Amino acid sequence: MKIALTLLPAFFVSLLATAQQRIQGDFALKNVQTGKYVRIKDANGANGTPIVAYSPVNWKCVTWEFQPTADGGYTLKNLFSGKTLQPQDGEVKAGVVMEEQPLGKDQHQQYEVIVAGVNQYYIRLKGTDLYLTPSDPKGEINSSIILQSRKEGDLQKWTLVEQHPTM
Repeated sequence: MKIALTLLPAFFVSLLATAQQRIQGDFALKNVQTGKYVRIKDANGANGTPIVAYSPVNWKCVTWEFQPTADGGYTLKNLFSGKTLQPQDGEVKAGVVMEEQPLGKDQHQQYEVIVAGVNQYYIRLKGTDLYLTPSDPKGEINSSIILQSRKEGDLQKWTLVEQHPTM
């Protein structure tokens, strides 16, 4: 019992350090439950293109540059299109689908990355209680990525897979 108690504080210190680290670089967002990545549908660069689930690949259209903001959040810039993801039509409510839009100063383009476990994170739309969530818990290809209130389980947990795609 004494050993377990002495290890416990180190575990929490490690989690705290992870939570305070700034994320910088290019990553695919891999869903813990489905194993699918977040992608702009059909690698389409047009404004309003849906954000969907896709098989793991090392492509620019599934890779997001994490750009830290001054207040501790992030904007996510897609390497293929140079755009970001935001709620469709700027509507912030549970169930709204995510779409691609040009990077701007829109408050609905900023995210908080919250530690959910070892190398796992929740991605919350800044200033809301809404989290990136696959619409299909089985991970059907091209199923929508939506915003939902926090739920138990792994469906809203993501890992960050560092990528350096050439295509």
